[in-house]
Amino acid sequence: MLSVKMSHSKKLFTRFLPSWVLCLVFTLIATYAHSNGFTLKIGVISPKGEGSSSILSGESHEESIKLAFSHLPPLQIGDLQIKLELIPWDDKGNSEKAAEVALHLAYEEQVVAILGPVNSGSTKAVLAKLREQQIDLPVISSLSTAPELTASGSRDKNFFRLIFDDADRMGQYATFIKQEKSKEGEQFFLFLYEDSPYGEGLNQSLKDRFYTPNIVVSSWSNVFQPNCSDSNNQSLVDQDRFSSGACLSEEFKKRLDQSNINNIVLLGDTSGALSIVNELKLAGLATNLDYFFVGSNKRLFDEAPAGSLTIGDPMLDVARAPTTELGNHWRKILDGFEERAKKDRADFIMTAYEAAMVLHSALHIVLNGQSSLPAVTELRSKLLNVLETATFDSLEPWRNISFSQGELDQIPTAPIYRITRGVTREDTLKHHPWIHLSVNSSSPWLETPVEVRLSAYGLESGKLGVFWIDEITSKAYLIEDRIVQFSAGQAVERFNLFKRGRYQFRMLDTPFYPILTETHIESSMTYLISAIAALVGAILVISRQAFTLTDSMIRVLFGIFTGLLLTFLSFYGQQLSSWIPLPSFGNEPIINAMVTGLIGGYLGPHFLVNLVHAWVRRFLITGKSKIPAKL
Repeated sequence: MLSVKMSHSKKLFTRFLPSWVLCLVFTLIATYAHSNGFTLKIGVISPKGEGSSSILSGESHEESIKLAFSHLPPLQIGDLQIKLELIPWDDKGNSEKAAEVALHLAYEEQVVAILGPVNSGSTKAVLAKLREQQIDLPVISSLSTAPELTASGSRDKNFFRLIFDDADRMGQYATFIKQEKSKEGEQFFLFLYEDSPYGEGLNQSLKDRFYTPNIVVSSWSNVFQPNCSDSNNQSLVDQDRFSSGACLSEEFKKRLDQSNINNIVLLGDTSGALSIVNELKLAGLATNLDYFFVGSNKRLFDEAPAGSLTIGDPMLDVARAPTTELGNHWRKILDGFEERAKKDRADFIMTAYEAAMVLHSALHIVLNGQSSLPAVTELRSKLLNVLETATFDSLEPWRNISFSQGELDQIPTAPIYRITRGVTREDTLKHHPWIHLSVNSSSPWLETPVEVRLSAYGLESGKLGVFWIDEITSKAYLIEDRIVQFSAGQAVERFNLFKRGRYQFRMLDTPFYPILTETHIESSMTYLISAIAALVGAILVISRQAFTLTDSMIRVLFGIFTGLLLTFLSFYGQQLSSWIPLPSFGNEPIINAMVTGLIGGYLGPHFLVNLVHAWVRRFLITGKSKIPAKL
């Protein structure tokens, strides 16, 4: 009876054992994931709600950032598995609301950085509120173009701009308009600017750099009769309201009719600019006028008068990609955005995508080498330092992203288009040289030289440097540099790096991509396998002859040493001239280590010990022969 019960218990144990084991495994996995999984929050501020004249910009800003984080790899540093969570908020284009949102993100959500705001006015309010509360928090804006945000002496330490400012863009626009219009004789211009910090900034920047004094300036609110404009928000112009041609003020119509104006420059949001053009057309005042806009969104391209010119935001122009590979990469990004944003007319914002890239890379630098996640306040401070000092990749491989006092060092190009129901790019095509670097992310220690592959675009040579990175201080030390000559745009350089650790490769005299081209030199099992194989070989030797214990130990040590040396020479001998008789056994490092270790262990004891004995005997005999004989 007892035997039957024990048999039954054994069957039950055997039956449920797999389930118990699985439960235990899943419990351990869940515990490990819980102990090593962390979440960092990132705030995103965009104007999206009703009442904002920048709804489209807000949606484009947020969707471009979300797309970037869907493409970026998981942030894993050592054992730290870090999830990045976006916390989007709508500031409705209102500066007070933006400041309120920023405090909520800083205190309640504990975000490590803010991407946005979109409008310069909102950005100023956010920075002022953070400064008032003495909060260190990176604010990375990809669309705030007011020059005063980074002006000398007034720049806030929290602010980083990933786009040109109004002065840069309007300077380029002024130069182009001069080239376009100066050949047509004397021209007269009407500048109409939006009643907002954005419109006022564009107007001032363009007027200061314009080539002719023949300018008349007016704000949008002065164009319309009071009963046709929104008294609560003069910058918000609803195109549906202007459908009769009767909303233009008499003073404006009189000025336009009596002047010699033949060019109108509309400085502000697309919706308002198109409203003015539509009203001029309905009022019969749009004859013989050329229009200049600011912006490059779908609506402007579809509705602006044919022949108009506009200066847009930075973009990925697949038609101008210098290589097919890069063009395909850009097309993949743009197609991914269209799939996400097809429900509306949002436009891909290149600088918003790059802002996500920069923040992701900065977090990687800050957390590298950390065994635990720092406190949020400490993480924010470290992020500010990294953003101020480090260099990051952009979507254009010839242009790196770095900041000087929050200002972008290498600004992207502002495209200029002629609208032809479809658009034609008018700004000059520039050829940008750069070098693409690639290297394996990890390399085994003492197995083979580190191979760096280089592809050059528009260059015949360049200086390549290799830096060793101090893991404690994160400082980079140049240990070697060399001139690389390219053949058909390609080159391969090999470096013998005998010290374990992290190494970065950088071009020292030309733009390169990606910025973080690095490898980790790590220990592997190959030399341990070689030592074990050499031990086996040495034991085989001493087992066939009678040796003293001391002699056996010496021969075993010599065997292991010979095996390791032969393995090392075998790995590196592949890089030397073919006449050097260094054996190599296949392409698998483990097999090669095992065979060379065994051969070294087997031949080493006899060969090396006899060689040492011969040297000792020769030395002793030579030494004795020099002693004079006693009389």
